[in-house]
Amino acid sequence: MTDNRDLAARVGVVLAAAVIVLLAGLLGARLLAAPGASASAAPAAPAASVPAPRPCDLSQLELPCWGCLWAEKWPLQFRTDLDMLAPLGTGPGNAATWFAAFRKPDGPRLAEANAALARRVHHAPLLPMAPEGTDVLPPDDPLLAEAAPWCDQATMRFYPDLLPLRGAWTPIPNLLLALTFARSWIARGSDAPNFDDAMADFRRVIRLGRLLRQEDTILISDLIGLPCIRWGAEAIYDRARKEGRTDLALLAAVVAGEGAPQRWLTAARVTAIELGPYARRAADGTRTLDLPEARFEALKDAATKSPDRRFRLEAAINLHFVALLGPEPMRAKAKELLVELSRSEDPIVAANARWGLDTPLDDEQLKQVFD
Repeated sequence: MTDNRDLAARVGVVLAAAVIVLLAGLLGARLLAAPGASASAAPAAPAASVPAPRPCDLSQLELPCWGCLWAEKWPLQFRTDLDMLAPLGTGPGNAATWFAAFRKPDGPRLAEANAALARRVHHAPLLPMAPEGTDVLPPDDPLLAEAAPWCDQATMRFYPDLLPLRGAWTPIPNLLLALTFARSWIARGSDAPNFDDAMADFRRVIRLGRLLRQEDTILISDLIGLPCIRWGAEAIYDRARKEGRTDLALLAAVVAGEGAPQRWLTAARVTAIELGPYARRAADGTRTLDLPEARFEALKDAATKSPDRRFRLEAAINLHFVALLGPEPMRAKAKELLVELSRSEDPIVAANARWGLDTPLDDEQLKQVFD
């Protein structure tokens, strides 16, 4: 009897221990799956390499005339071949799969992004991009290290597989985090005593900017990618000039000089199709768009003819509002245009137009846009 009781007690102890181990394992799995899970749980970036910059024949290098009349029809993209300064990496992965995890308000790693931003330290002035200094991640920050190989991938595609298209309410990646990475690599490269180490960081910033602009879908993503390319080029110019690399400095100066006109032309093209000046609100709270025919024609041209997809999408978003709030018969014409766009061979354009056709807007949404 005693032996049996001892055996039963030992079996009970073993079972209890097994239950504890099992529960601990389940808790660990839940913690890893929860928002803010540790970086060790995240998938590693696929192996990648970065090609050497393509040789630049300075005798063929031109200064694009962004102020000339014919530039009005140019896509707002760099005319200078960026592969001569900072080619994209060869990685087969989609860099967006990593960046999307930090999105607001519900990204599974948003807590890590916020923690990283809290770790920022002040850095001395960084060229024209931050004449009074800026806050950056420490040079050995783990999230900064984790981000680097994702910037060596060849593509970045968010929509519609990772983030949905919802017109004016389309979610965007965590662009503040992306900007922080760019500033941090600029700061680290500026402090690097070795020229090649500095170039590696500066070129990574340009690659990040190119990736952010690559999809040509969301205007704000493009507007963040553009300064990343400019900052990287300015940093390369400054370091190359100081070290007597005049050929590289000249190339970087030409690239950096293309940033500002693209930014201002973006503002001009968005202003040409904005609806805000024509929004009206009656005493009973009813909202309408008192849109002149010329503005509608500008919307139509942008939605159907713009060489940049992001402007076609912006115009389609505005057509959604016109179809609901514009004067008659402009509402019907706006809806016809959306139907036409919903049949586009471009799946992004088509999906965005279908969302506009299928989605009514409530008063709260209209307040967000027009109030």
